[in-house]
Amino acid sequence: MISPDETGRYTLQINLSAGDAAYAESTVPALVRAHPDAAERLAVVDCCRPQRTRIFDPDRRLPVASFAPRLARIREIAGALRRAGCFDRVEYLEPGDERFGAWAARYVRPWMRETHDYGGCAFMGYWAALDLPRTRFTVHYDADMCLYQAPGFSWVRHTLERWADVPAAAMATPRISPPGFARRPGEDAPSRHEARPAERVPAGWLNDWFSTRCLLVDRERLAPHLPLVGTARALNYRLRRVLDRGYPPGPETLLHQVLGPRGVRRLNLADERAWLLHPTAKSAVYLALLPRILAAVAAGQVPETQRGLSDFDLPAWQAWLGETPAS
Repeated sequence: MISPDETGRYTLQINLSAGDAAYAESTVPALVRAHPDAAERLAVVDCCRPQRTRIFDPDRRLPVASFAPRLARIREIAGALRRAGCFDRVEYLEPGDERFGAWAARYVRPWMRETHDYGGCAFMGYWAALDLPRTRFTVHYDADMCLYQAPGFSWVRHTLERWADVPAAAMATPRISPPGFARRPGEDAPSRHEARPAERVPAGWLNDWFSTRCLLVDRERLAPHLPLVGTARALNYRLRRVLDRGYPPGPETLLHQVLGPRGVRRLNLADERAWLLHPTAKSAVYLALLPRILAAVAAGQVPETQRGLSDFDLPAWQAWLGETPAS
């Protein structure tokens, strides 16, 4: 068990970006309320527009005309959440931030200073999320995550009480989907679609995929594996950079490719008192239903067909909530 001294304290850290402007005012307070014992509550606000890659054209996918007002809105939301007491600290990642070089050197390579990965998703924002907390343990969420946690239960404390028993784990997560399903009779699993081999342990399952949607990170256990990009991998990424193929890598892929072969694992908790849901798309229908979805998740209620699925089955929610599906 982790002793209740400095090593047992944790930082609650949530990433925000312009893409979260439509729902962050609803989702973020719900996540914060689930962690009243956090030593610090930290927001990292990515203010950088993704750079161009072979597969991501920001002028087409994220034109300045739409990006700028959404960025302004998320700045307003972050400030309002800070004033409301949701966050103790808000860190803004601005284009050309002088900290990018230090984070790149610490987590990847000094020259890997791009703000986003090859698909236009956050890159530097995740290294900031790992680096800016001041405690050994950090609980990270993307701002779009929905969490169920039973009253009086803390999935973080539950994890830390068992942490010494899983020395291979550097990261942990609650159940990644609502429970109450079985892929085969009598079999439990993190989800119906789990694709990676998992080792059953008393607290849950160990596997080698490190989703950045939600993670409890032990920075002490992660430190010996940094930087993640060694010499051989650096040469490969330099070539990819020149050819504009798969560069920069997604942080999830990089963590999986580097930590997995070294025997480092993520603990997926089996306890049914906490679980996650993630929206793959935030359509107008989803946003309209979000207040009712959050209320249902907070009560531990979901459509039966949602059980075992990590991503929202929006048509199922529409039917379950009595809404007419969009044509």
